Amino acid sequence: MPVNDATQAPIYHTLVQEHGDVLATARQAAEETQQTAQDVLDFSIPRRVSPPVEQAS
Repeated sequence: MPVNDATQAPIYHTLVQEHGDVLATARQAAEETQQTAQDVLDFSIPRRVSPPVEQAS
């Protein structure tokens, strides 16, 4: 049986309702970070470097 099966952890659904699905949110953030890292570290495609953005003081 899967670890997050409702029969093993009935409190899980209550916690998700109260706080949101933290595990799914963390998983999505990790996947987005991994994709960003792959894009940044992919040197096979030349990229244009944008000029620095000036900040107002």
